[in-house]
Amino acid sequence: MATAPKGSDPRVKRTRRLIQNAFLELLQEKGFTAISIQDITERATVNRGTFYAHFADKNALIEAIIREQFQQVVASILPPTACWSRRSLGLLIQAVEEFFQEMHSHCGPPGGLDPLLERAVQEELSQLLVTWLKQAPTAGKRWPVPVETLALVVSWAIFGAGVQWSQGAKRTSAEQMADDALLVLTEGVARLTPDGLPG
Repeated sequence: MATAPKGSDPRVKRTRRLIQNAFLELLQEKGFTAISIQDITERATVNRGTFYAHFADKNALIEAIIREQFQQVVASILPPTACWSRRSLGLLIQAVEEFFQEMHSHCGPPGGLDPLLERAVQEELSQLLVTWLKQAPTAGKRWPVPVETLALVVSWAIFGAGVQWSQGAKRTSAEQMADDALLVLTEGVARLTPDGLPG
């Protein structure tokens, strides 16, 4: 009889979820830097060995949580048919803004999370954009820059706009910020500045 893969075992999922929920509760109470593995295992009622069977350390734990939450927000906003298009890019920018707004409301001030959050979200964005670009109808044609470079630059632009909007005074709505960022991404700086972009 074949056994289910480790990741699909309900007990493994339940234990992983216990650890993640315990960590999120502690994050609200103590902040990231003050949380120890012992705090997490006591709250989750698991032993240290069980914790380490799932996560290398608390950085790996928070990174997994960030990636899962980001993927959930993106999936809730983007249609299943999302692709390299103006509409999908606009929705992706809105998803990033919503994600950062949720992160700030649930986790409070980042306190040690910034580099982990930045890396996880930016990598998720870049991977998604690479996938879209490779599936685009023009994917077989020669691009002026590598697809990975294009995805990297666009992902950082989207990431930066999302962070700035979520941490700022929100003088513009999420929709307006998404529209503005999308315009810059799709039209480019040279076309949007009054005298173009001097050489």
